[in-house]
Amino acid sequence: MAERAKSKKKSGKKLKGTVATMPKNAKGKGKSRKRGRGDNSGDRSVPDEVYERHLSKIESTAKAMDKAKEAYDQARGVHQNAFKAAKEDGCNTDAIRIARKLDKLDHGAVVIDYADVGRVLTLMRSPLGSGQLDLFGGISAPEKAATVDPAAQGLRAGRAAEPAENNPHPPGSAEFQAWAENWAAGQKENAEKFAVH
Repeated sequence: MAERAKSKKKSGKKLKGTVATMPKNAKGKGKSRKRGRGDNSGDRSVPDEVYERHLSKIESTAKAMDKAKEAYDQARGVHQNAFKAAKEDGCNTDAIRIARKLDKLDHGAVVIDYADVGRVLTLMRSPLGSGQLDLFGGISAPEKAATVDPAAQGLRAGRAAEPAENNPHPPGSAEFQAWAENWAAGQKENAEKFAVH
């Protein structure tokens, strides 16, 4: 009885080279299906030259990505070491991270948000908002949102790798165009920074 149970247990294993490890297209149940252009079906009518052409591109782009990743990993390591050194010298690295993140955002929006936070803390009668600490007492929202520079705004968005759809200005307006052009400039800076030489 024990031998029979052991035999059943072995038969339930996935064996190497069986249909369980084969490509999806090899797992068919005998049903024929139509193959169209772009269908990853292993069409035998595709010439070897086509495969070779695409393999060449895939290999070259893979090598480029590997080099870019290597450069990125190296830069990231240097960046992390810079934070480590700052922390060892007594700097508040959390404050540095928050400050750098805020500086990449729209400055006018940051001021408005912090002014609102201070107002809510005051309504909550928190010492952070008023009285003893009054951290937000000197912050007030700008009178006009027009003080925001769309060019600087777009540049920061591009450097932060935000999508172009984040452009907050009406399409066709001068502000929209300024934001878009400087967003592209920020993206270009990123590309040049991690370019493989």
